[in-house]
Amino acid sequence: MKSRIFVSLLTAASTVSLLAAPANAGGAPVACYQPVSEPAAYATVEESYVVRPAETVYDVVPARYGWGTRQVEVEPGRVVETPVAAEYRWVERQVVLEPARVVRHAAPATYQTVSEPVLLEPGGARFEWRVVNGKRVYCRVAVEPRYGSSARTIVVPGREWTEVIPAQYGVSRERVLVRPATVERYVVAPRYETVREWMVIEPERRVARVIPAQYGTRQVTVKVREERSGWRQVHLRGSC
Repeated sequence: MKSRIFVSLLTAASTVSLLAAPANAGGAPVACYQPVSEPAAYATVEESYVVRPAETVYDVVPARYGWGTRQVEVEPGRVVETPVAAEYRWVERQVVLEPARVVRHAAPATYQTVSEPVLLEPGGARFEWRVVNGKRVYCRVAVEPRYGSSARTIVVPGREWTEVIPAQYGVSRERVLVRPATVERYVVAPRYETVREWMVIEPERRVARVIPAQYGTRQVTVKVREERSGWRQVHLRGSC
């Protein structure tokens, strides 16, 4: 093994040149190589494996009993309905007994006798003989007009007028609804009592417990090196 030298980094071009150059192509060889190969290498190692995987198991813890108290419904809740009667009251209102109206009146023509002054003698001046202081004289005397009266019948025409007669009112008393009938609802809460009885203080339960996995070891053969090939330099007497 000491004399083995592997040339594993030769390129394809140098390999082709070595194979294509014949030994007698002319010139003195500088170096000579020979192909070599090395098989894959194996080794025996120990590895661990799972003999039994981990699992979870459940342990049952029995229930625990004892005396205790609890609330018991003796009377359930309910809704009580109470009817409320309607409420009325009396009210007075003004009502029209007779509406206002307009009445037309008419008076017929009448006749009456009227007295009118009539001139009996017109006034003026006149001359007459009078005796004044024992002497008879001819005097001019002013005469007042003299009137009399004359009766005649005249017509007094009729007339028309209207009279407004106001409305007449009264009071009406009637019963009106103030509040309609309703129903009042009351909620009565349920009634409970405390009783003592034998009961479950703590119910049955399951407690999880993990059983760890169990491992073992075994020997297995593994490849530690792949198969490889290359070139080694050789020294030939008289050549290289």
